[in-house]
Amino acid sequence: MKATFIKTEGDYLQAELEIAGMRIYAMDEFGGERYSSGEEIEVELTAGLYYEEESWESMFSGNPDGKKELEHLTGWSYRVYGVVNRITPEVMVDVGFAEFEAPVDTRDQRVIGESIAFTISRMDAYGN
Repeated sequence: MKATFIKTEGDYLQAELEIAGMRIYAMDEFGGERYSSGEEIEVELTAGLYYEEESWESMFSGNPDGKKELEHLTGWSYRVYGVVNRITPEVMVDVGFAEFEAPVDTRDQRVIGESIAFTISRMDAYGN
């Protein structure tokens, strides 16, 4: 996806990007020191680490309004609100401007279209 590079603290440290009008803070896995502030780059956002203490019930009841968005918590942590749009090969969640893999493992077709919320403890940004 297209992103505007803002700054980085270095490889594998925090980078700041703007994507779809939103500031994103993620682990720099794209070599951000090569870019200048304001430069348009291609990145892929992924969940580097999930908050592991969330239950299935809390994830599938945590987004009753069906929101599709990322909520910045702190550092490179985010609360993900979205809708499950497919389950193979992984459970993927549409958050509006991107998709994220959900921290659930199922092949049950009934979760497709269901709203979900979960926490990413570390967002990663990779170069394309």
